[in-house]
Amino acid sequence: MRVRFLEVARQEIAEAAEYYAAISPKLGQAFKWELRQMLRRVATMPTAWPPAGEGTRKCLMSRFPYLVIYAPLPDEVLVLTVGHQHRQPGYWRDRLAALKQ
Repeated sequence: MRVRFLEVARQEIAEAAEYYAAISPKLGQAFKWELRQMLRRVATMPTAWPPAGEGTRKCLMSRFPYLVIYAPLPDEVLVLTVGHQHRQPGYWRDRLAALKQ
């Protein structure tokens, strides 16, 4: 199944990867690698992770404190956010409008 990202989710990924790369280039690469591997699993089994409400699901990264919220749609997986777990809960809910388009 195809994985599509909201532009704001792409920006979150870039910011997180830059943050970790500033600490260590290998750490920035490790962040992107883990995210890519996790999204491959999500694309294969989109309903395997717990619901996050309103037709979305959540998946936690194992090495990094990031949470991916996505919507399993009929033809694709739509990633709404890749956010740090310490952000205010529900900050991404305004992005649900993208599901209605």
